[in-house]
Amino acid sequence: MIAVWDRVTYTYPGSNAPALEEIACAVHHGELLLLVGPSGGGKSTFLRTLNGLVPQFHGGILQGRIRVCGLDPVRTPTRTMATRVGMVFQEPEAQAIADTVEEEIAFGLELHAVPSAEILRRVATAVETLGIAHLRQRRLSTLSGGERQRVALAAVLALEPQVLALDEPTSQLDPEGAEHFVDAVLDLHRRLGLTVFIAEHRRDRIQPIASRVLLIDRGRMQAYAPRDAGRLPGAPAVPRLGLRLGLEPPPLTLEEARAAVVGRRIAVHPPAAAPAPGAELVRAEALSVTYGAVEALAGVSVSLAEGELVALLGKNGAGKTTLLRTIVGLTKPAAGAVRFRGQPAPPDVRERSAFAALLPQNPAYVLSRRTLAEEIRASLEARAMRAGDARAIAARWRLAELLDRHPYDLSVGQQQRAALAVMLAHEPPVWLLDEPTRGADHETKEWLAGILREHAARGGAALVATHDVEFAARWATRAIVLEAGRVTFDGPAREAFGAAGPYPTTVARVVPGALLPEEVVAA
Repeated sequence: MIAVWDRVTYTYPGSNAPALEEIACAVHHGELLLLVGPSGGGKSTFLRTLNGLVPQFHGGILQGRIRVCGLDPVRTPTRTMATRVGMVFQEPEAQAIADTVEEEIAFGLELHAVPSAEILRRVATAVETLGIAHLRQRRLSTLSGGERQRVALAAVLALEPQVLALDEPTSQLDPEGAEHFVDAVLDLHRRLGLTVFIAEHRRDRIQPIASRVLLIDRGRMQAYAPRDAGRLPGAPAVPRLGLRLGLEPPPLTLEEARAAVVGRRIAVHPPAAAPAPGAELVRAEALSVTYGAVEALAGVSVSLAEGELVALLGKNGAGKTTLLRTIVGLTKPAAGAVRFRGQPAPPDVRERSAFAALLPQNPAYVLSRRTLAEEIRASLEARAMRAGDARAIAARWRLAELLDRHPYDLSVGQQQRAALAVMLAHEPPVWLLDEPTRGADHETKEWLAGILREHAARGGAALVATHDVEFAARWATRAIVLEAGRVTFDGPAREAFGAAGPYPTTVARVVPGALLPEEVVAA
């Protein structure tokens, strides 16, 4: 066995409830374990027991026994554990140290006093293995999200670990970048025989080849075979489609699903069309933004009207975040203008955000107080609103039980909801959301889709940058696609997510005319 947990219970400092409870698990060399479960359920905590960050860094009380690579991570220095267990977090920037790719990969080796010649060999091997040799001299600040995640993986791979622990590694990546990253991980697993633990909500590619699926919910663990896990909440679209059509056992891959539906009579029931949009709320006219020699936006014109829910799609670096920041006034365009209700948008960012509020991709940018309650009260007071409404706002965003917690003690999904509550506490008519489902579980995505629809029904509008196509297909009335700072598609959402569209859903690739499993029934 490469890793064993024997009745492990762990409680964070200041918490009354355990984050992990009676965990019993044994893992063989070379297994690939997929961790699933709700946000805040304990997946990240479990991964951090592998390298000793729990409890050595986080503190708290840990009971039970853990062995990883023959060592006790509770007592072995985390510096030593890092050579056995390589960990990649959700945000690659959170573990970046150096300026360039080569320096970043070499840093951990230098820390462990590896000889210079050996450092050069390992760096060369790592960049070749992950296909990033062409990035070796690049500055980290110039890389896309997908490239930065590969560099983070290369940095831990250079330490030649026996185990990889990956915590939502594709949460910030576009579909193509996520696919390339997963391919790299699976290739490492096959070629090097590494044991891999991966916590991931986007699990279509991973679940079919996983050794086991570990569900962690409220700190407790249950193991499933990959095909049986297709029945769990939040399962990938393919097995959910199979269950809708009565396929037993449910398919796991796109190829299995396509083969299974051949010759079957299938009825498609799309949802009712959304009401026609109302008056125009926002118009961006011929926006151009440059960062040095890079043209982030090139004459982009978009509009947003009452009742519209618009998905903003595109690869990492396409200009989505820049467009949102320009609309709210955080980025000044070299050319073009922004109008609110037909009038020039005010120059002051605070005035603009009273009408169109931005949720940034990283919730840490807006969370700085000691408790979530303080965050919400401060947001309300800044708008001269009653601070006593904080509890009601927290309840609306499903955060009532977290009001007294420090924002940085929350899971990434919970932090994202907290940032939403803070930035939208004053109920602006226009919501600009940058990757709002990062780290979110299936239930939270369903809930957020409902919140968006409610906002639109009240005459509000939202422009949502997202890489999550299945999520966007649940609520979007329109879709805009950016490529290299230019609009290449602006039209109905069902056209964008359909079989012939620029971003087809998984279900659309199997059953043309449908976007989601619930739209399909056996005829």
